[in-house]
Amino acid sequence: MVSIAGVGMLAMLSPATAGDIDVMTQNQYVGTDLIGLVTEPDFNSAVIDALRNRAASLPTERVEALAALIEQRGPALVGLQEVYKFSCVDTNPLDLKGCENPAISGAFTDQLLDTLAALGGQYEEAATVVNLNLPDSLGLGLPGIPVAFDDTTIYVGVVDRDVILARTGLQYSVANFAALSPLACPLPSEDGCNYQAAAEALLVIAGMPVTIRFERGFVGVDAVVDGVPYRFVNTHLETRLESFGPSGRFFQAAQAAELLGTLQAYGDFIAPLEQVLVVGDFNSDPRDEAVPVPPPFPGYFGVPPYMQMRLSGFTDAWRLRPGSGKGQGAPLVGFSCCQYADLGNHKSELYERIDLIFSLQAPAKVKQARLLGESVSDKTPPAGQGLWPSDHASVAATLEFGR
Repeated sequence: MVSIAGVGMLAMLSPATAGDIDVMTQNQYVGTDLIGLVTEPDFNSAVIDALRNRAASLPTERVEALAALIEQRGPALVGLQEVYKFSCVDTNPLDLKGCENPAISGAFTDQLLDTLAALGGQYEEAATVVNLNLPDSLGLGLPGIPVAFDDTTIYVGVVDRDVILARTGLQYSVANFAALSPLACPLPSEDGCNYQAAAEALLVIAGMPVTIRFERGFVGVDAVVDGVPYRFVNTHLETRLESFGPSGRFFQAAQAAELLGTLQAYGDFIAPLEQVLVVGDFNSDPRDEAVPVPPPFPGYFGVPPYMQMRLSGFTDAWRLRPGSGKGQGAPLVGFSCCQYADLGNHKSELYERIDLIFSLQAPAKVKQARLLGESVSDKTPPAGQGLWPSDHASVAATLEFGR
């Protein structure tokens, strides 16, 4: 962990390198409430309801709509969050029950594979961090979480990832945070790192008490765009966890501090001449205020992630968008969250700005900063009557640095 004063040194690391880069952040949305499952008295029934909800959210069709937003914009780099994979193993795969029941069968998709397929080779998976990974992280030795359904037992697997997509042909390498020291990346995961701070819940699964950690993480690449080096980092911080009470916000604050500490260490020792861009779903709005922190917790646990990023020298790209301070309504003020959980609301209900693009060096200009997927015309078919592609709007911007 590091103090806010310490991460403020980040602003000294990035030089005035010329260049333009177009980037994007997109939360793909799982289609159901997973954290809420742990408080349900009947866990089995709650899992079935969650699978029904995900299936009803049409994940394959939504991912195709989200991929179309990427294709239309054509950014160099994209940070994806909530890139879920749901899998299912039948006890008896020949009885056409369980996993193949049409009420839930649509839940079992891999959003990353579907995204890449929809993009048709125009983008590639550059780097991935694996967050929630069930049942692997529980050590149960089972092919999934056992669930009684349709007169049989099915085994459900759930994997949450944050992914960076790179436009095909772009020069890049994975930012190896884990190579620095155990302090910089104490929980390596795939190409990235999980945060030490994570909410937990105790469940009884297959008669055994198990602790589920709701992992979150970050991942980065070092890319060269038009001859200019950039460090591009993607993250998804914990929600405010209102159900946990005032201390629920401590998780996301602690995660933001971890991220900033690692970025400082990486900038000091690896490649301090790159531009540093951080995108993602921060679950923190510019209007969030600091909250009191009782001892023995450190004071920065009460500092919301957005405020931490700004205090550490990062520029919120949306604030440099022409006219951003005068606009009325979501397209101008940048509200990117959230549509109804079932994605069925007729008009957009976005009310806060938590999907963010930060730059350590302030761009000379920010051009074409846009919400994507916030229009009724972006819904899945039939036109104007389908589902929102995600409960979040995507956010993209072209950052122009000094000439």
